[in-house]
Amino acid sequence: MKEILWHVPLSVTLQNGMARRFTGPYDALDFLEYEWPCHGKRYHRAVRDCRAALSGLISAEVARASFTTACAEASLACSDGHIGCTFELPGIPATTRQH
Repeated sequence: MKEILWHVPLSVTLQNGMARRFTGPYDALDFLEYEWPCHGKRYHRAVRDCRAALSGLISAEVARASFTTACAEASLACSDGHIGCTFELPGIPATTRQH
């Protein structure tokens, strides 16, 4: 299987304070399935979208957006290394993306 990469990798700060780098939907899916801290609505969407990206049904960038949203739901900070921003989801506290 050909490796599918995101245009810009993501760095996610885990609950223990360590940073993890994710380069594509395969990395994200592995983390979602085996290490994810909570299984909410956005988690399930991220799993579905990462699987779909690996199957070629949607773009890797759609899966990246879903994974980023799931990180916000789980209160995990995300950074792409280019810009910092804060994003909020209804009912979820804002997560600051660090660079």
